[in-house]
Amino acid sequence: MGHERVGILPRRKPWHDIVAELRLALEGIPSATAILAADTLQQVRDRYQRLPEDSGVQAAFGYLVALASSDLPNSGGYASADIDLSKNPSPLRITSDLAKKVERHIGSPEYAELACRAAADTIAGWTRQNSRQQCLFDDRANAENIWGNIDGRKFCDISRTFFSKLTERYLRYFIERSASAEAPSMEARELFGEALSEHMSDISRHAFETSKITQSFAAGWFNKHVSECKPTDAQLSNFLAIAFGKLEEELLREGRS
Repeated sequence: MGHERVGILPRRKPWHDIVAELRLALEGIPSATAILAADTLQQVRDRYQRLPEDSGVQAAFGYLVALASSDLPNSGGYASADIDLSKNPSPLRITSDLAKKVERHIGSPEYAELACRAAADTIAGWTRQNSRQQCLFDDRANAENIWGNIDGRKFCDISRTFFSKLTERYLRYFIERSASAEAPSMEARELFGEALSEHMSDISRHAFETSKITQSFAAGWFNKHVSECKPTDAQLSNFLAIAFGKLEEELLREGRS
């Protein structure tokens, strides 16, 4: 089910190179590049050890699984949200329902908020992507067609987007926090914030490249566990543990490169 290593993932721009460019906003701070790069990756890896068991994270990702398998019977638990796509709910209504589901299962507020936002980004992105593939005036461009007929091949893209968006948010969150601790003044922090905004595309791409490591596993898991009914909490938790473990391993490798 995709447990094999996929080799060294290609990087258009390694993490240390991104941080080295951001360092220009923190000139005069000794070892700023090494401090920011190492501290950020360590903080994200620490989070990825804890996220799989968090109820808010399970609810957010479980909702995506439920959305991708809305026509299958429920098995109880986080992935058993009842989503009636026949009423053609808008992406806004779907994300509102997602937020309500996560709110009922909050463990850590931080984890729940970032996971919910990553899931909302995924819903919006998948809707845009699949709407564009259909004719502008085609009445089949509705929720049932956008989210229907999901198989492992499609789910691995949905899953990858979720992990990519979550990684992106955590990279930004911790690099901002680390830079704030290292910056000698408010002016330096403001300069760093401006530089960070200019490099968000690099951070987004890095997160997307990192998340590739989850794809083959996600496809195999979905085909095995989401074929006849929605997965149980145990199956969902096991998936998240392995997926976040793969991401943690990849971030560790990135930190050593």
